[in-house]
Amino acid sequence: MRKRRSGKHKRRAASNFFANMTWSLGKRELIISSIAIFAVTIGVILFFAVKSGYMNSSLGPFFKDSDGLREEVVSGGETQNAAAGDGDMPVVETATEGMKTESTSDTTVLSEKEGTRDGYLNRCVFLGDSRTVAMVNYGFFNDDAALAQIGISHPAFASNTFMNNAGKEYTLKSYLASHQAPVIYILLGVNGVNDSSEEHYKNTFVTLIDSVIDMAPNSNVVLVAIGPVDDNGIYKENVRNAWIDKYNAFLLETAKEKHIFYLDIAELLKGSDGQVKSEYNGGDGLHYSVKGCEAIFRYIVEHPVPGISDEGEYVVKYIKPNPNKIKVTMDNDSGIDEGKLQNLMDMMIGDTENQTSADTDTSSSKETEEEQLKKQEEEEKKKAEEEEEKKKAEEEEKKKAEEEKEKKNAEEEKKKAEEEEEKKKAEEEEKKKAEEEEKKKAEEEEENKTTEEEEKKEEDSENEEEESEKEEEKKESEDDTENGSEGGEEESSGQS
Repeated sequence: MRKRRSGKHKRRAASNFFANMTWSLGKRELIISSIAIFAVTIGVILFFAVKSGYMNSSLGPFFKDSDGLREEVVSGGETQNAAAGDGDMPVVETATEGMKTESTSDTTVLSEKEGTRDGYLNRCVFLGDSRTVAMVNYGFFNDDAALAQIGISHPAFASNTFMNNAGKEYTLKSYLASHQAPVIYILLGVNGVNDSSEEHYKNTFVTLIDSVIDMAPNSNVVLVAIGPVDDNGIYKENVRNAWIDKYNAFLLETAKEKHIFYLDIAELLKGSDGQVKSEYNGGDGLHYSVKGCEAIFRYIVEHPVPGISDEGEYVVKYIKPNPNKIKVTMDNDSGIDEGKLQNLMDMMIGDTENQTSADTDTSSSKETEEEQLKKQEEEEKKKAEEEEEKKKAEEEEKKKAEEEKEKKNAEEEKKKAEEEEEKKKAEEEEKKKAEEEEKKKAEEEEENKTTEEEEKKEEDSENEEEESEKEEEKKESEDDTENGSEGGEEESSGQS
């Protein structure tokens, strides 16, 4: 009650003050005061009107479509009309000294990294042709994060003037001056693979690479492999997979020589038959479907340049392309002619079936935060399950290895025991054999000895007999001698 009375008292006092002031002023002073108040009011209105007009004019004539507005996708999958100003576009992070990394023989080809996040794309810009235009038009890259044009070839890239969907015009020099991103991807080369001079193709590409390196000295440069095509598509006379493979080998070698990086998206997009996979074919055999563009997007995120942060959320501010303002290069290198242009334009702009960006979230994965969180939880759960399965598999593998080791050791022990047993048995048999041989030898020696003794005995017996015979003969001889002597004496006696 006290507060309410106090308020009434203040309002009454203010009313009395203005009433007294009005009475105290003369008619002339009152008129002057009214004019002054009116002038101040008009001035304020004009100030805001001028300010608003200046902001609108600063957007440039190409920042508006026919209604002066563009559709901008916002969270929750809803769309709203918004003025297409630079302030609406996400800002690409600027590279600082020390962010650049020289590649080695092991790191030239960017490898897959687990747990990467889309925030990595906040630090990347893309220099490309119609394939990169498609990445923008399907809502995977931010409009201002790509310097690209339909039909552009790498020899013409440095001298060309580009216009993005927002109507902003750039040259390569002006773009890199304002977009010194930590990572610069070069997605060029398919327009021009039919160059009659291989030397011209390579020299002009090296010149472009050197220009980018010079203009962005703190940036990491990535050469992206030229994606495969359908050799039976409508561009079969201009682009062949054999030519693409040859120039991809050149790009990889160039990346190694200049110590920059190489992203091999060809391994992702190419089927077992060497052609672009059917689910990634946009319909003409050269360009890629929404599914193909999404696969490229994920491949880039999952194969980042080492040392570049992936913190933060990557949000696409979608700007619908205006068919009347899309720039196209139709020269000998582009391979585009009047008959193919309309189909290509339709593809690059996208229809209601393919244009997923118009009715989905602006996040890089086209999901709401809730869906992203759910997906993240599912991925974490899946990762945990995979880790558990991996751990279990490793334990089983370890257990199996230990069992196999134990089994092998047991087998080796058994084999060793058997070998020792066999060796022992062989030694015993050898010993037994030796003993038998010794015994046999002893028996033979005994037999020989017995034989010798018998032979000696026989010999001695024979000798004794011979001696006996000799003795007898001697005795007989002596007897004969004696008998002869006696006979002679008798003879002598008779004669006498």
